[in-house]
Amino acid sequence: MAITANVDLGNGVTTSSSYLIVPVAYVKKFSDDTFSLIYDVHIYEDADARATNAHEKRIPCRTVDHHKIDYDPASGEQNAFKLAYADLKNNSSLSSVADV
Repeated sequence: MAITANVDLGNGVTTSSSYLIVPVAYVKKFSDDTFSLIYDVHIYEDADARATNAHEKRIPCRTVDHHKIDYDPASGEQNAFKLAYADLKNNSSLSSVADV
C-alpha cells in the first residue's frame, strides 16, 4: 500500500507527487486503559527512490513523519495499516492525495 501526494515541507517548500508509505503501524494500550494507533510515514521523491537506497532518499517532514491518534478497539476496522492510511490522507500538510 502507498499513496502519492504533494507534501508541504514548511518554509514555503512543497514536494510534488511524492511517494508515501506507512512502514510501521501498531496499537498500544496505555495504563489508563486507553488505546492509540501509532504509525510512521516515509516520504520519497517517487517509487524509484523508494526502491533504490531507500534509507538515503527519505524526505523528512515533521508534520507527516510520525503520528499518534486515538484508537477505539470496539470500532469496526481493526487493520492498523488501513486506519493509518485513512488518517494520513486527511493530514493538512498533504494535498492531491491519491492511492498507488
